[in-house]
Amino acid sequence: MKVSEALTGRKKPVLSLEILPPDKGSNVEDLYRLIDPFLEFDPLFISVTFHQPQNGVSVENGQKIKIRRQKRPGTVAISASLKHRFGVETVPHLICAGYNRYELEDALLELHYLGLENIFVIRGDPQPGEKEFRPEPGGPTYACELVKQIDNLNHGYYLEGVKPAAATDFCCGVAGYPEKHPESPSLEFDLLHLEEKIEAGARFVITQLFFSAEIYQSYLKRLKQAGISVPVLPGFKLLYNQKQLTKIPATFGVSLPPAMIEAFEACRTPEEEKKTGLEFGLELAENLLESGAPGIHIFTMSQKDPVINLLKILFKR
Repeated sequence: MKVSEALTGRKKPVLSLEILPPDKGSNVEDLYRLIDPFLEFDPLFISVTFHQPQNGVSVENGQKIKIRRQKRPGTVAISASLKHRFGVETVPHLICAGYNRYELEDALLELHYLGLENIFVIRGDPQPGEKEFRPEPGGPTYACELVKQIDNLNHGYYLEGVKPAAATDFCCGVAGYPEKHPESPSLEFDLLHLEEKIEAGARFVITQLFFSAEIYQSYLKRLKQAGISVPVLPGFKLLYNQKQLTKIPATFGVSLPPAMIEAFEACRTPEEEKKTGLEFGLELAENLLESGAPGIHIFTMSQKDPVINLLKILFKR
């Protein structure tokens, strides 16, 4: 199943979910138990985030050794496992950060051999403590370069010029930023980058989270004016405590509606916070679907109960 084709040919709004791989040392069965209740709502796909390795130093026998740590490994294995265990389409993330083009080509072939045909491509963040993104030597600087590499593989073009070469058949998704990427100087500049990704071969877009349906509608209008016609899934996150009022905007470079901030600040108990988050989340989700969004893509962040409560109301279960 190609995500782009499923979104275009849908007969009703779809649901998709994004999950985190478990921390290193955690039990993967806990992840399966987290996902199981969501299957009642028939998600179109589950995407699995990828966390770039972080450069570090280890001292062994008095010698300093450069190492690369990954807190949440296993994206590829988890994606394949979920697809075969639950029969649900999975979309692994693939990032530019930390890898050269040859390593990325090998990773793509592993995904291809596992039967995973949808990929979500992002550049990745700077290393912790660094202000600017620095590509791996021989690695892509921008997501559009990795999208183009995937498109080349889909046409049988390998980095080493292998002939004859079997073509892959990946459907590639990319990120869109309704309030612009934090590093972009303007909405117009950000849109140019999205156009580059679409021209390179991306077939669908999942947006960064936002908290106003008007922001999504305005974004679609700008995309239409730019001639971008691929399906655009709105990214959605449910807030459930006051701490997120400062953390979410700082982390993702997004805005919160004043009415939402006021309502959360008036809460006096965790139960009131959860109720407020559910009310605003439900209103946003309903407004998005009523305005013609192809569905909603929920960033679960491994939170189960608040999201399940919303889905039960939204889909009347």
